Amino acid sequence: RQQETAVATMKRFRWQAIVALAVGIPVMVWGMIGDNMMVTADNRSLWLVIGLITLAVMVFAGGHFYRSAWKSLLNGAATMDTLVALGTGVAWLYSMSVNLWPQWFPMEARHLYYEASAMIIGLINLGHMLEARARQRSSKALEKLLDLTPPTARLVTDEGEKSVPLAEVQPGMLLRLTTGDRVPVDGEITQGEAWLDEAMLT
Repeated sequence: RQQETAVATMKRFRWQAIVALAVGIPVMVWGMIGDNMMVTADNRSLWLVIGLITLAVMVFAGGHFYRSAWKSLLNGAATMDTLVALGTGVAWLYSMSVNLWPQWFPMEARHLYYEASAMIIGLINLGHMLEARARQRSSKALEKLLDLTPPTARLVTDEGEKSVPLAEVQPGMLLRLTTGDRVPVDGEITQGEAWLDEAMLT
């Protein structure tokens, strides 16, 4: 169940990162090699379309940032999601304001930052995806390690030996191990010797 949740989380962050970067990267590259990211009478409509597409990215790929930031605000706290929401939100609102009412801004201030909002959301989601993948791998490794623990132990009593569930083993009990056994619990060797499976130690 835990693995399924981790995989689902990783996939969600992955598609959110892909969507945001698929919008942010082309706009950023276009601004670097073509347009200067300044709104003019000729490109105003095109930038408006890009702004609306960016808004869709913010809602569908970055909505969790804004929900988390709002909850934190209600609790009187600030988190990384607050910074992401504030940064991307202000960048988009400023750009849309310039886009809709350019006459309100000086010519040198008519720069648009739609790509910044999309890129920030994309990169943060990418980071979350990598973090989720690392956690998923760590969880899987831990589960494999736990699988090395035998389900039962051989208990030595006055009447002889018997197999008992591992959960019933208590401190002070005497257990028997033979060559190749996996050690079920921590303990001390009281007598004898044997070759043991030390995989759990590494």
